[in-house]
Order: sequence, then C-alpha cells, then structure tokens
Amino acid sequence: MKYLILFYFLIGFVTLGYTQHKTPVSFRDYLVPAFHLDSLKDVERKNKINPQSSQYLHLLIAIELGKLRRSDSITTQQYNKIVQLATKHKSTLGLAMANYIMGAYNSSGQEEVAYKHIVKAQKQFTQQKDTSGMIQCLSWSLRQFMQDDPSYSYGPLSREDLLKMNRGNYAKLMALAEKSKYAIDKVTYYRTILNSPPAFSQETPEKQREEAFKAANEILDKNPHLVYLRRGIYRAHQQGYFFLKKIDKVLEYGLKTLNHPDIKANYQDYRNVAGPYIRLKKYDSAIVYLEEAIRQIKIENPMNIRSLRLMNERLRDAYFGTGNLKAGIKAYDEYNKYNKLIHQSDRRLAVYEIREKYSVSEKEAELKRLALEKQVVESRNKLLDAEKREATLRNLALENQANESKTKLLQSQIEVQQKERILQLAELQKKGLFVGLSIALGLIGIILFFATKLRKTNTQLLALQQGRDKFYTIIAHDLRSPISDLNDVGGLLHDLIKEGQMQEVDKVIQQIENMRHETQLLINNLLEWGKSQYFSLGVEEVPQQMDVVPLIQTICQTYLPFAEVKKVTFSTKLPSNQRLSIAPKGFTLTVRNLLDNALKNTPSGGSISVNIDHLPSTDNPRTQKVALRITDTGKGIASDQLRYLQKVFAGKTKPEVGQYGLGLGMVLISHFVQKNNPLLTVESQVGKGTCFTLVWEL
Repeated sequence: MKYLILFYFLIGFVTLGYTQHKTPVSFRDYLVPAFHLDSLKDVERKNKINPQSSQYLHLLIAIELGKLRRSDSITTQQYNKIVQLATKHKSTLGLAMANYIMGAYNSSGQEEVAYKHIVKAQKQFTQQKDTSGMIQCLSWSLRQFMQDDPSYSYGPLSREDLLKMNRGNYAKLMALAEKSKYAIDKVTYYRTILNSPPAFSQETPEKQREEAFKAANEILDKNPHLVYLRRGIYRAHQQGYFFLKKIDKVLEYGLKTLNHPDIKANYQDYRNVAGPYIRLKKYDSAIVYLEEAIRQIKIENPMNIRSLRLMNERLRDAYFGTGNLKAGIKAYDEYNKYNKLIHQSDRRLAVYEIREKYSVSEKEAELKRLALEKQVVESRNKLLDAEKREATLRNLALENQANESKTKLLQSQIEVQQKERILQLAELQKKGLFVGLSIALGLIGIILFFATKLRKTNTQLLALQQGRDKFYTIIAHDLRSPISDLNDVGGLLHDLIKEGQMQEVDKVIQQIENMRHETQLLINNLLEWGKSQYFSLGVEEVPQQMDVVPLIQTICQTYLPFAEVKKVTFSTKLPSNQRLSIAPKGFTLTVRNLLDNALKNTPSGGSISVNIDHLPSTDNPRTQKVALRITDTGKGIASDQLRYLQKVFAGKTKPEVGQYGLGLGMVLISHFVQKNNPLLTVESQVGKGTCFTLVWEL
C-alpha cells in the first residue's frame, strides 16, 4: 500500500515539473509547481506523505509560494512547520524559501517584520550560491525602498543609510541578472531597468524603457508559470514614467493594468490610477478610483492601515479640489483616525507575532518533554523486563541442572551399591575403602562445579545491577540542568511578555533554541552511553581508514548558525584531505561534544577555531603526527578541574560523572581516546580560553 501511495505522489510531482530523481536545489525549482497550486493541494490531500520527509518539506514550500502568488493568506504556523522540517533535514534552501515567503507576504503593513525575513533569506541564498534567490531578495529591497510613503521603516537603518545600501544592492542585482540565462532573472532585470530611480543610476531614456518593457512581456508570454509577474512589469513601467514626469503615460499604463486579462486588479492598481488623475487635477475621476481602492483594501487587507491612511489623505485632497468640503472633511477625519492607529497597530502586531511564536515554541517544548519522559519510562521498563526474564531463565536452567545432577547422583549411588555388594564377597575391606573414597571425591567435584557456576552468575547479576543504577544516575544528573533551565525560562518569558520587553523576549527564545540543541546532544550522549560496556559487552566500533576533513566540515556547518546567533566568530583551518584510522561514530561524538563545550563557554564577541596541523615525531623523525585542535576564548577551566581532566585523559584515573563538574560528554570522549589510541591533551587558562588537542601518529 505504501508503495502505491509513493507512486501517486511521484506522478503528481512529475505533472508539476518535478521528477522522482530531482530534488529542488534553487529558488527557480519551485516556480512551476507553485503555478499549479490546486494540483499541489490535491497531492497533499490525496496522498499519505510522511509529514517528516524531505518530499513533504518541498511540497509545503511550493504550496505556500503558490498561495503568495495568488495573495492568499499565509500563517505563521505553516512557516514554523517549514522551518522545523528544513532544520531537521539540514536544508539551507528550505530555510531561505521560508524566510522569503514570509518576507514577501508581510511587505504590505508589517515592513519591519518583512525586512528581517528578507535579510535572513538573502544570507541563506548567498550561502547556497542561489543566484535567482539572491536576485529576488535584492529586487524586494529596491522596490520597498522606492515606496512613496516616507513613514515606512526597515529596521534600525536610517533613510540615508538605506539609500547607500540600496545603491550597492542595485549594482549587485544588475550584475547578477545580466549574466543569468534564466527567465525569472531576466524578467527581474528588465523590471529593475523600468523602475530604477535616478538616485541609483543614470537616467534611463524612454526608448530603453519601452524596449525593456517589450522584452519582459515576451519572456512572460513564453513562460506561463511566470505570468504572476505581469502586474509587476506594468507597475514598474508606470514608476519609470513617473520618474520621467510623464504623468499622462503613467495614467495610460495604469489603465492598461486594470484592463489586462492576465492581471486581477487589486486596490494598489486602482490607487495607481487615482494618483495621475490627482496630478492632472481631474479630481472627479480620482475620487472614483480612490473610493474603489479603499473598498477593496478593506476586503483584501483591512489591517494595512498605512495604505488606508495614504489613500484617505489623497481622497481628502481630491474632494477639496472639487469643492466638496463636507466629503473632504470626512476623508480627513478618516486620515487622522488611521494616523493615530499606526503606532498602536505596530505594537499590537509585534506582540501578537511574539505571542504566537511563544505559543508554538511552548507546545513544541512540551511535546519534546513528554516524548523524552515516555522514552525514559519505556527504556526503564524494557530493562527491568529483560532483567526479570534473564533471571527467571537462569533460575530454571540452574534447577534443571540440579535435578539432572541429583538423578545422575542417585544412579551413581545405585551402581556403587550394586558393585559394593559384589565386591564384598571377594575383597570387602580393601575395595570397599577405594569405592568410598571415589564417591567422596565425586561429590566434592560436583559441589565445587555448581558453586563456581553460581558465583559467576551472581557476579554477572551484580554487574548488571550496578550498570543500571549508574545509568539512572547519569540520566538524572544530565537531565536535571536543562529541565530546570526550561522551567526558569518559562517563568521569565511570561514576565517579559507581561512587561512588554520584546527585545529580551527574542533573546529568551534564542536561549530556548540553544537548550533544544544541547538537549538533543545530551540525548545522543545518553544513547551512546547506553550502548557502552554496561549493556553491550564486547561490542566495539571497528576503526577504519577514512578522510576526516568532510566529517569535520559537516559538524562545523551544524554549529555555525548557533555561533552566529551568539555573535561568536567561528573559523576553520583544514587541509583538502586527511586520512586517519578512526571509529566514525566515536570521532563524530567527540568533535561534537568538544564544539558544544566551546560554544557553551565562549561569551558573545569571543572566537572558536578548528585546525588540523602536522607535527614532526620526537621519537622517529621519519614519521609525522596529525593534531586536531579545538580552541576557544571562553572562560577557561579552574586549576583543580584541569588537573583532574588531564589525569583522566592520560588514563591515570577512571572518569566519573559529577566529579569536578565532569559531564557525560567528557566521559564519552575519554572512552573514545582509550579505544582508538589518539593522544588527548587539554590546556586552559581562566579568563583566556581552552584548547583541546587530539594527536594521531601516522
């Protein structure tokens, strides 16, 4: 049945431009599926796709992008679902698409929220070297900056700083798009030519604008999945004529936008027609289009009070121009009402968004906590059941052996008695003594045999019981801190929201994300400890020759976003390749724990470096040593803790969780060193940082 469902899912994606061998690798790959929004929704509804798979991630992105193109509502819940799946599958493209969709959706009415998402998306597209994604983010920044409402703001930057930044964005966009061969990039290139203001480049002549307009429409005619860009091309052409101060042309293309069969006119299109009528002092026509624009925005986007304020201001001027003072005063009152609501609305929207994010994070944390508790209970029950079954089987085996021994003993006694009766007739005294001695020795041997077996069994049971108790102690020790921190953060977050300290709320949310990452590493450590000597006797991971550089790079990429959030500089200095004999799982666990320890103890503004160096061998000049160093500028390790760690890594003392603050991660690292024979050293100075060095001899 599951193969049939997968077959239907793949067929659905083939019809939308996908193939079962193609996974989206850029912004462009989602455009064709997004054009078929209804078909995508049918695929999601009719096929039981694994909601945790990468296929479902790409399906969600295409659906939300299609909804954005049709101006449908997009929820924070769907955004969070995409981010969660993208994080799970380590998809930087998925995160970039999620931020781009939310940024574009919030462009009208929540500009600061949109700006933050677009900045994140641009960085992630750049990391992926996704040219189309970078071009779309740059184009969004330029369009938003050219809005005619001076009250729009975009984060902490001033209008002058934004002008300087967007001049650079303009040059970067034009350079990328001009070299690109893809239709979406070329359309954006022509669109930028059409509405570029004199502040960004030299004045574009009217002939060049007409050529760009024609070229863009020809591309759209050949690519139906890009038809949603038709409105943007017409609006850009209007904006270009506005810069040329040709108001009649602005009006001409505004009316063409309203009447074009590919464009479903909205309030912005009606507003763009009313503007030229006001400049031409044709107030009656301006009033008609402004009232229609206001009617539509109250249906489509009633929370966009900035646009409502701007259009009521223009409606006021138009009524005053016709001499209708009563209607003009009414429009002026509406303008004042929306003007007063702007700051209050901005605050309410921000608080609502933070509360919604908090609610989602709180639910996710609760689900993870319940799942962890369930896993612990199941593991404990399985362990107890297994121990009971093993003890019962051992007792039955011992009883069977005892019964068999008794039976054999009785048989031996009968045989001996029969022989004694026969031998008594010939040599009663001599042979009688010999037979008695033989029986005694046999009984002693049997007793010693079973005593040895029982002692060995008791020793094994005691070792298992001690391992179980130690495992419970480790779980309680390492889970106590994150659960306690989560409880403290919950109370603090409630107080911060109540007091309206929104900047602090963002910091607390990031702390929750860090605790989630640390808890996940803790669970992995607990699982590896559970598979160690106490529960899988004699089972070890076999070392193998392999290139460790890609493995280290993958681990570093995982920790890079957390370092950026904490404002910690993260650098690597690695050769192109380096082959070593290692146990891959143990090596990965060791590097992850060392990086996690470095990031946890390095404050904001500090640095972490990961280097591989070649050292000459002091024993044999012909051989070399390879050293992996993980260095941080954190708070360092106290002298008594440092001496204890050095003894542990040198094999002079057995590591115990809780001794001198020793965590489970360091215990697992010491096990890796003992089993794989690298030399591990640690150097640290309080207040200056710590350096862990793993050395292999080639």
